[in-house]
Amino acid sequence: MFSNLTQIQVSGLIVVLVLTPFLIKSVRNFYLANASKHWPKISGTIKEMSGFGKKYSVLYEYTVNRDTYKSNKICFTNTNAPVSESASEFEKKYALNQIINVFYNPQNPKQSVLEPGRKDGLLQSIIFLGILFVFGCLAVLYQDLFLQILDPYIQIV
Repeated sequence: MFSNLTQIQVSGLIVVLVLTPFLIKSVRNFYLANASKHWPKISGTIKEMSGFGKKYSVLYEYTVNRDTYKSNKICFTNTNAPVSESASEFEKKYALNQIINVFYNPQNPKQSVLEPGRKDGLLQSIIFLGILFVFGCLAVLYQDLFLQILDPYIQIV
């Protein structure tokens, strides 16, 4: 089955297979960021903090229906820490043992954020990954069209 594929088709297939989980994660995070704007708010407490350069993380605890949860999710992004603000800006916002507002998913209380609706680069990621995904699909399914599109920009063959 794969022996009949050209080098361009194999490359396109690899691109599609590698990008698919990242694209799914980005779309999921975008959806959750939008949904989090409508989640209920509850009080929580910051238990741990760490920051270095532009990366910052917090561990907070909150209780829903007598169950205690811990999370480190500030907002929904594709990175472990939001990158649009420096650690010093987060240190001004959050402090150890501070009482904070936690927004949690009523269908899954383990899911929560401190800053609902914040998307930190998700739309740009979806657009970029989507374009690469489409090019990968074109390379696999419509090699001639793929080559016609890219021919003015790069000499492939």
